[in-house]
Amino acid sequence: MSIALLGAPLPAARRKALAAAGHELVSPQRATLRVHVGVRPPPRAPRPPWIWASPAAIAPADAAIAVLAGAYDVVALDDTLPAILARRLAELSVSRDQGPPPVGFIAESAAAKRVIADLDRAARTSMAVLLTGETGTGKDLAARHLHARSGRTGDLVPINCAAVPNELIEGELFGYVRGAFSGAVADYDGLLHAASHGTVFLDEVDDTPKTLQIKLLRVLEDHVVSRLGESEWREVDFRVVAATNRNLDDLVRRGEFGADLYQRLAIVRIELPPLRDRTDDIPELCAHLLARFYREEPASPHRVTALTRPALAALQRYPWPGNVRELRNVIFQSLVNKRAGDDLLLSDLPEHVIRGAPADRSTAASPLFDRSAIAKLLDEGRMNLKSLRDDLEKTALELAVARSGGSPTRIARLLGEVGRGASRDPAGTVRAMLRRHGL
Repeated sequence: MSIALLGAPLPAARRKALAAAGHELVSPQRATLRVHVGVRPPPRAPRPPWIWASPAAIAPADAAIAVLAGAYDVVALDDTLPAILARRLAELSVSRDQGPPPVGFIAESAAAKRVIADLDRAARTSMAVLLTGETGTGKDLAARHLHARSGRTGDLVPINCAAVPNELIEGELFGYVRGAFSGAVADYDGLLHAASHGTVFLDEVDDTPKTLQIKLLRVLEDHVVSRLGESEWREVDFRVVAATNRNLDDLVRRGEFGADLYQRLAIVRIELPPLRDRTDDIPELCAHLLARFYREEPASPHRVTALTRPALAALQRYPWPGNVRELRNVIFQSLVNKRAGDDLLLSDLPEHVIRGAPADRSTAASPLFDRSAIAKLLDEGRMNLKSLRDDLEKTALELAVARSGGSPTRIARLLGEVGRGASRDPAGTVRAMLRRHGL
């Protein structure tokens, strides 16, 4: 049990007590635990793991500062210190034990390793988990890892709440009996029943309709399901993992997401870090993406096996607003355009990555409307505001349909305030707009 003492000198009696308890006092480089001694938290946090030991009474605000700076614990510098350090060292030795490799994850960076550790701890329980993070951070991979580590014998059943139309999602989740509605020609048990003894993954859970949220809350609380068209309740045993890239706290405050359901889903909350916070993973991610590209494109005329240092440096410098998904696209695009050679060069990368700034996709060079053209219409008496507004709405809808795969919920999200606004059912608003324009 090697300890480095930092900060104020430790009284001789305390040093002897630590030595008598079997603690070896060493330099910070060799230590398995660093102890900062002082009446205040250190101005600069030591390298983890570390503990703040204070000879004075510890103020709650100072304790919070130390823990937020990475302290494992905050302790008093008294006769109990040797015993406390022994317990903390034992705990840290357990947390450092290497478990099996991540399932589908590349985790070389400290940020990614923390997420894997959080997922592994959550997997040992049956508690609901809410995965948050930006688009493209790998929430689906995190759900697979959680399920694989859980030891559950059933399947992982993914449900994309934004992809299923509002009028169908209740039947898809809960099931239905024959004749429950037009088109129900046979009994169907539903996706929740299919996840029995397994895991339900509610992706984009923020797009769950309000009417369904109330029924889903009952299922999550009591683990019983009733199919549409029958009054019988059946017990189901499944673990719930939900994911969102939006701030559910804001949605709850605006009344767009149920507070009760949010509290039920967010018993354990794990945020996945963006790629810009885990750049140490980029070399391994690139190697994985190279191998994946050639698995999917075995007839490619070249075979790149590595990235040059300048190319890798550019990838690690770029901020990656689209996260791992954007990295995949950049690597694949570079390989498609590669002429020859077995190294991916800096010159093979897209220009915006080389510059280190995201590509400017704004329409500043071609404005949405021309003020001079509108002024001319007004001067000539040919202005028709309703027609212009309808043309703009129809064009925006057509483009959003093409980019969304036809999902009204995704279309509403792309259209922003016009599509969502204060509406309780933005997807329903979009369907009405589509019908109005004959789309």
